[in-house]
Amino acid sequence: MEPNGILIYGELTTENTVKPVVKQLLTKARELKEKIWNQRIVVCVIGPRMNYDSIIYELGRYGADDVVIVCDNRITEYNHNYHPDIFTKVAQKYPPRIILVGATVQGKEIASYTATKLNTGLTADCTGLNIGDKYLLLSTRPTFGGQLTADILCGTFPQMATVQENIFKEEPVEHTANAIFDWIDIDKIEKRIHVIKTIKKEFSGKDISSAKVVVAGGFGACKNNGFALIYQFAQKMQAAVGGSREAFEKGFILKSQQIGQTGKTIAPSLYVAVGISGANQHIVGIKNSGKIIAINSDKDAPIFKYADIGIVGDLFDVLPELIDKYDTVNIEENNE
Repeated sequence: MEPNGILIYGELTTENTVKPVVKQLLTKARELKEKIWNQRIVVCVIGPRMNYDSIIYELGRYGADDVVIVCDNRITEYNHNYHPDIFTKVAQKYPPRIILVGATVQGKEIASYTATKLNTGLTADCTGLNIGDKYLLLSTRPTFGGQLTADILCGTFPQMATVQENIFKEEPVEHTANAIFDWIDIDKIEKRIHVIKTIKKEFSGKDISSAKVVVAGGFGACKNNGFALIYQFAQKMQAAVGGSREAFEKGFILKSQQIGQTGKTIAPSLYVAVGISGANQHIVGIKNSGKIIAINSDKDAPIFKYADIGIVGDLFDVLPELIDKYDTVNIEENNE
């Protein structure tokens, strides 16, 4: 069978709803579809036996033509054995021209496994997608530590790419998806990995991936009570707290709070950078923010080139003033 169509991994949340990155990929896939004729957009969803009507509707609303659903009551959460193998089998049964996967923890494992099994190439952590010469997928990704970007043509089929979260916007359309309930015998899937114990690290803060307001600290905040002030200010702002790679490496934030090329890409309405210099590696993660406020003692810090509002000053002087003067409002509704 000739490769045809765009296949997307339909990653679900722990509550069995569609992850935002899937809707972002669908929005971009509609644009790619217009440049290569006679292509259908297919989303593969893997999960337990349940009612999938709302998921099918949601995926159709963002442009999916077909939703292939593989469900089994033993698949109650992500499984390192089942999910990569099932997705690969779906790609073999419905051979696509292009495979797109969100660059999440799940997505990276699934994409690398699938690429190996299908003997094809994979461009990872992309920040842009287009159709290039000979209707080949053109994938853009940061390189040289974020100093440059590289445009990579995929010459093997299927053409594969993982895409960072929040790179593309979600844009719904009037569209309906066709549901295909498929069956794969998971008893025949080789059990390569055995989970001995799962320890969930509790984090009571907001998720920076979906927060409307994010306050982040960098190297300049990694001393004294810098992050204590940031958390206090974020609470006033009803904001999520993030940070740079330096903040993660020094233990002030969790990996899930890291922003940038080696962390998360975010797109809040308002981003406040505290003590962050603004290296390219970090800018990659915040370039889709609505408004950017930068607080830094170095007037020549690169972050000011990207900021809508820049405050030159010591964060230990500036933040206490802002905390003292700030009146709590509903930022999520009023910050447009």
